[in-house]
Amino acid sequence: MAKQFVVLLLTVIVDKSKDTCSTLLGGNNMSVKLAPRPKNEERRVAAVKRTGIIDSDQSENFSVFCEIAKALTNFDYVSFSLFDETFQCNISNTEVLNENGNRKHERTEFNVCSYVLLSSEPTLIPDMTKHERWKTHPKVLSGEGWMGYAGFPVINKDNYALGTFCLLNKTPAALTNEQIQLIKGMAQRIAHQIDIQTEQRETTVDAVQSALKTFTSISSDNNLSLFNNFLSVCSGKSLPTDEMKSLDEMGLTENSELSTKGKEILKQMKLQPKVMKRKIVSSKDKPQFLDDLLGEL
Repeated sequence: MAKQFVVLLLTVIVDKSKDTCSTLLGGNNMSVKLAPRPKNEERRVAAVKRTGIIDSDQSENFSVFCEIAKALTNFDYVSFSLFDETFQCNISNTEVLNENGNRKHERTEFNVCSYVLLSSEPTLIPDMTKHERWKTHPKVLSGEGWMGYAGFPVINKDNYALGTFCLLNKTPAALTNEQIQLIKGMAQRIAHQIDIQTEQRETTVDAVQSALKTFTSISSDNNLSLFNNFLSVCSGKSLPTDEMKSLDEMGLTENSELSTKGKEILKQMKLQPKVMKRKIVSSKDKPQFLDDLLGEL
């Protein structure tokens, strides 16, 4: 009886693990495996999450790269994606791939872009039907998939492959050496832009936290409204008389302007803007961006 109970219990545990795995992979096909992960996967994922990009809509910030790459190569589709521990998360592309607008794709063995993360060099597959690994891909066999592929890793300043910059074509297609160098340069620019955004994001958070700590050290009631009002005055905004009164009583303002004490507190907060070496590229910068990119080759 005890032996039968153990067997039954093990059966339930195995069935449960199958259900969990099936849910993770998005289906009931247990033959689908996960794509291999980079050796530094845990630190790489942490670096991706530090950017804060996956959880926000930043398609517009990176669309210029996709548009230019498509125009330069005549490939049918270009996308930029970041990869968390489970999904390929599409950040920007030249069109919507599927009807439901799904931005996330599971990192299974059939996810070609997942393999791009494993190397610092691009993955170039001119004809999927002739590639040893991918010729048996279900969508290649059915004729529904992309037949020409070029994937470039997006590697940040800390040498983590955060994501991929991929070009796909409905028919077999190959990039020229010049195009490969151009797209490599664009992938590097994307990585640099991510580094800038991450630095700006972290600098802003750190600065606000430090400023709040400095302000609360002189305010006994830790009133966030007072902190907000003080920042408003620092930025040159006018406040109603009743809101100015509290700052006057604290000696931070005088005649609707910062007092000597207020200026000293502002200095201690260290909220002066930081000058970045390069600005973030947007669609309106497309011509200049392309000229700069060509000039660097």
